[in-house]
Amino acid sequence: RSSGVSLIIRSAVYWTLPALHPGLDPRTLFGLLPKIRDAAFCLVAALSMMRDSEIHEIRRGAVVEHYNAPAIASHLDKGHRGRPGKHWWITEPAAEAITVAEAVSVHDERVFAPMKRPDRDETVHGDRMLDAFIATVNANRHWTGLEEIPQGRVRPHMFRRTMAMLTDQFPGSEIALGLQLKHVATRALANRSTQGYAAPDTQWADLLDTAVEAVRFRRFKELFGQHKAGKPIGYGPGADRVKEVFDDITATVKAHGGDARIEEDLLRKARITIRFGMLNHCLFDQSNPAGAVCLENAVLPEGHTGPLEDRCRPDRCRNSLIGVEHVAIHDSHRRTQLKLLETRRLPAPRQALIRREIERVDAVLAHVRKEERS
Repeated sequence: RSSGVSLIIRSAVYWTLPALHPGLDPRTLFGLLPKIRDAAFCLVAALSMMRDSEIHEIRRGAVVEHYNAPAIASHLDKGHRGRPGKHWWITEPAAEAITVAEAVSVHDERVFAPMKRPDRDETVHGDRMLDAFIATVNANRHWTGLEEIPQGRVRPHMFRRTMAMLTDQFPGSEIALGLQLKHVATRALANRSTQGYAAPDTQWADLLDTAVEAVRFRRFKELFGQHKAGKPIGYGPGADRVKEVFDDITATVKAHGGDARIEEDLLRKARITIRFGMLNHCLFDQSNPAGAVCLENAVLPEGHTGPLEDRCRPDRCRNSLIGVEHVAIHDSHRRTQLKLLETRRLPAPRQALIRREIERVDAVLAHVRKEERS
């Protein structure tokens, strides 16, 4: 199944290229528009781990820059009024696929919509787009040169399964969750804990849990190796807690004359939870949530467990660990906001919002500078 899905992804990349073939006439090109839309849908489903229904909620202009990384600004409120807007970090190919789909869409708002009924607010079935795309690829191999996609049932949720397996097998790759746990894994875990997500496929939820834990432990072990080598692992109150755990493990191993196997066993048993993210790492503990800023005055969605990533405050939370790799991101975000502040005739509310962002980033960077001096 994984090899078949990989073929679909490679084919989708080809079909979303700006110019497919110089010899195509206008009529043929017009007929290719829905096929390009279908290819874009395949890429988004494969690289974002969004559910079918969430992909259909993508509107025009949804691809934005969030903390200097491409993201999808979600318009899906799921019936919870007043909830903050959500951003899904995505890779560049997924962002480009959405841009292409938006260019060929004839609907005023929806990116993935029927081509012949622009005045109706209806969606296209994801499974039908996948089936149509596979049929198109296999029928046009004589001029595209693409490999044949094996026959079989392919549905959007299968891409999520494949992503989970890739996560476990290739944790350092571009699409691995090791690099984007906050974007993909934590959101997916939160979604799968709800009745609507988990009920139809508990095997998928178990697979994702296993894959995420495997990646998480590898990252945790890498942090321990950095600390053991005398290198900084991060800043903030969260970093202090992790260092204490690492020091205890090192002392225990030394006292018992242990080896690497015992060291790894102690790391697995360490009483600490960590979620790796793009802006910080979170040490939220479900058994002791006190002090989690993201939960202050928050209305939790039904069935939700864990932190609320969209309310994360790295500058204030005791659970926040600012990794060494995060410092450059926050510094870049600060410079971007300062440049935006120079925009002429900027509305006062927008100025206030930018200044608040700068204050928060300054607080994060102040923590870093203070600890570097000490």
